[in-house]
Amino acid sequence: MNEEKTEKKENVMVDKFLVHLLDCNDTDNLIIKGHILTEHALHFFIEMNSIEKLNFKKIKFTYSNKIEIAKILGLYKENPELYNELKLLNRLRNSIAHNLKYDQKTLNDFLLGFDKYKGFFQSEKFKRLSSDKEIFYENNGGKITVKGEHMILMFYISSICMSIFGSYKPKKEK
Repeated sequence: MNEEKTEKKENVMVDKFLVHLLDCNDTDNLIIKGHILTEHALHFFIEMNSIEKLNFKKIKFTYSNKIEIAKILGLYKENPELYNELKLLNRLRNSIAHNLKYDQKTLNDFLLGFDKYKGFFQSEKFKRLSSDKEIFYENNGGKITVKGEHMILMFYISSICMSIFGSYKPKKEK
């Protein structure tokens, strides 16, 4: 795949993914969708770096397996924290899957990692965003009110996806 086509595919995928996060007005849903979106980003990275094309619908790798496969393929070489971020997100999703409620301590631990991504967002309003502040925004369904923690989580998941998509480097053709 040439570089221009890959870049277009990355941008379309990132835009497509981020739209899903804006529809989430509760934290449980955001965590589950974020887990799914990062999993798709991992699929993209693995597929782009694999010698053989994989059919993820037929091969039933777990999320943890995909994190490890991405490690073997070099995803965390330039961004070693990404490995632990994905592990924590998986633990957070599992807390919902097994207890019907996310674990607040795991969420707090996960959100601590967001500081390094704040540079992606240039707005002064964003830099002052705090966990307990209420935020209002509009989506297709109308006005939504969430806590700052929810908005930070949304931006963090977006940043993780962008980081995964951005880490793919096309192989030079010989």
